[in-house]
Amino acid sequence: MKITAILENSKLDKKLTAKHGLSLYIETEQMNIIFDLGPNHSYIKNAQALGIDLNKSNAVIISHGHSDHIGGLRYLDEVNKHAPIYLSSNALESHWLKIGPYYHHVGAKDTIENYDNRMKFVDDDIEVSKGIHIIHLEPTNEYTKNLYKGDKKELDDFNHEIVLVIENENGLVLFSGCSHHGIVNITKTITEKFPNKNINAVIGGFHLIDLPIVNTLGKSREEVISIGNTLNEMEIDCIYSCHCTGAKGFDILKTVLKEKLQSFKTGQTIEL
Repeated sequence: MKITAILENSKLDKKLTAKHGLSLYIETEQMNIIFDLGPNHSYIKNAQALGIDLNKSNAVIISHGHSDHIGGLRYLDEVNKHAPIYLSSNALESHWLKIGPYYHHVGAKDTIENYDNRMKFVDDDIEVSKGIHIIHLEPTNEYTKNLYKGDKKELDDFNHEIVLVIENENGLVLFSGCSHHGIVNITKTITEKFPNKNINAVIGGFHLIDLPIVNTLGKSREEVISIGNTLNEMEIDCIYSCHCTGAKGFDILKTVLKEKLQSFKTGQTIEL
């Protein structure tokens, strides 16, 4: 399995574009997958610069309905007109980021209606190909104080979040876009759904930031250390974290997880 970060907050090469968002290109023996699409067309430009043909993707998976993961959908037709798009049926609801007294829309744009015939809504766990699973997550009470949903602007319970699990010869590879349910909770859910399976790798954002761009820490240092200690106790071979983990959260996790934890930047490739 080969995984390339075609868009993330940071980058390895000055020729690439980094944006607050996430997009991964996953190549397996069964199929190729675009996991999340970032906020705009930047993932397409980066893929071209990296020599990746997105038209060879057999599936697109959108982890949740926030614009830094679904915003690039409006440009998908430029590079791929055939791959089914998997997302939660709640992902297209309105989503909001509250800064002070103001609500900023951070959901999908109206222009994605052109993709209605390609959308495959996920309301339960499904296996899209042998050993490739999309896991539907139930609503959570792990609320984030500045994220809201719907016309009534209720606190987001993240009923629109899904994760990807791929089985390989060394165990499971878990992909999570932002881990709004909490990366510990998500990992525990996966171990319950796949008993007696080791987790080879966990890849994605862990949402330890408060406000994006400013990169403030959204949890206390003690909470982040507790997350790191719990992950360390679990049967996980390696962890690649990026995007909404944030630099401050990553540095604290690194003190606990040490070499088990690695960063994953735009242009970087992992082979498992």
